[in-house]
Amino acid sequence: MDFLKDFGVQPMLLAAQVVNFLILLFILKKLLYGPILKVLAERKKKIEDSLKNAEEIEKRLLQTEEEKEKVLEKASLEVQKLLDEAKKEIEIMKEEGKAQAESLAAQIIQKGEVEARAQAEALRVEVMGRVADIVGIGMEKVTGKIIDKKQKEIIEKSMRNIS
Repeated sequence: MDFLKDFGVQPMLLAAQVVNFLILLFILKKLLYGPILKVLAERKKKIEDSLKNAEEIEKRLLQTEEEKEKVLEKASLEVQKLLDEAKKEIEIMKEEGKAQAESLAAQIIQKGEVEARAQAEALRVEVMGRVADIVGIGMEKVTGKIIDKKQKEIIEKSMRNIS
């Protein structure tokens, strides 16, 4: 123990400093380190949940886009079918009589276009309504707040402006 005294180390003082250090370490661990780790873990969980929600919203948006494309494709096929039928009727009318065929053909084409436009518009409104609902749901999930009527109207207005 003489070598410790040669270096100027006092064993009692060294022991007291070690005990003080351990007490300070224990206090810091309980009062600072533990709560900080808890807050960091909570933040990490919130971030992970937000990322999961964002991925889910993105998947729903992609599904909605696919549904919209299918509906538009179906409407296009129906419009084409209506136009094809109208053309066939025009040919039949030409054979029966040119004068009568011209007036009737114009009426059929106009009717088909009006019906096609009406169907396309109805499908577009339905798709935009679904997209607006999904966007609203997505915003609720991402922000964690419930969307009120005014915010929903803003989303729907924005969706109308997109189309």
